[in-house]
Amino acid sequence: MLFSRKKEKSAPVGKKAAARSRRTKSAAEATRPSTALDELHDLIGLAEVKRIIEQADDYAKVQLLCEKRGIPRRPLSLHMMFTGNPGTAKTTVARLTAKILKENGFLSNGELIEVGRGDLVGMYQGWTARLIKEKFEEAEGSVLFIDEAYSLVDDRSGSFGDEAINTIVQEMENRRKNMVVVFAGYRRPMEDFLACNEGLNSRITFRVNFPDYSEDELMQIFRKIVHENGREVSVETSRAVRAIIRDGMKRPNFGNGRYVRKLVELALLAQASRLMSGGGGEISDHDLKYLRAEDFGESRSRETGYAAPGMTIGFAG
Repeated sequence: MLFSRKKEKSAPVGKKAAARSRRTKSAAEATRPSTALDELHDLIGLAEVKRIIEQADDYAKVQLLCEKRGIPRRPLSLHMMFTGNPGTAKTTVARLTAKILKENGFLSNGELIEVGRGDLVGMYQGWTARLIKEKFEEAEGSVLFIDEAYSLVDDRSGSFGDEAINTIVQEMENRRKNMVVVFAGYRRPMEDFLACNEGLNSRITFRVNFPDYSEDELMQIFRKIVHENGREVSVETSRAVRAIIRDGMKRPNFGNGRYVRKLVELALLAQASRLMSGGGGEISDHDLKYLRAEDFGESRSRETGYAAPGMTIGFAG
């Protein structure tokens, strides 16, 4: 007599295949190396900024595909304008943009070359063009980040600033296939800057505004920086820091994410002084890991120049 095993109940083939596919996809995502585009999306806030950079990435990929297949085209440049207040991640996004365009094959090097007026405008007639051409040559295959670009312009006709703008426009056009120029600065001065030269204005394809962070976004940035430094904070300390940030947001020239990073850095210094004030003995792991509200009170006094009675302002020296 033949015996057969009892058949086990199983999910329909389609459902089992879908489940296997989901498990395989999850495992693949877990082992896949992080890309610059992943890093961009991991940044806190900046939803519209991410959308525009991803659009630039998509456009670059399509242009490369057209080139590979021999499809005629007259591609747009990928030159950009970044506007926003200090500490809104303009330099960070520019650096990631360089990496993204390197990973997709548009840029050959993918570095970020940062320059300002002092790097581009010479002391004597004729020096400016030479300096600019040298910087563009250095940035070949990468992103040239011109910070506070409006400082290149002055009111005198035929000035070194005019020479700088005219040379930049020429270099942007000549090297458009293997480099990206990002002009950065405050929004209103940047708009005036572009209005001074139609040739420059017409060569900026992507205009990206970096908004100020909200209070909740700044708290997310705070927690991220704290964890990156191997530290933790209690709920009570978080409340105290939120109050400090809320107060800082009301002040002129608030530094956004830069303000928060400085706050944590100075709190780490305050914590070190607090721990060592007793001679360094009997310091527990908990004491090392946790930043206290008083550490941030000290850091606020150093950052803003304000101190409550009895607090020390600035560094001893």
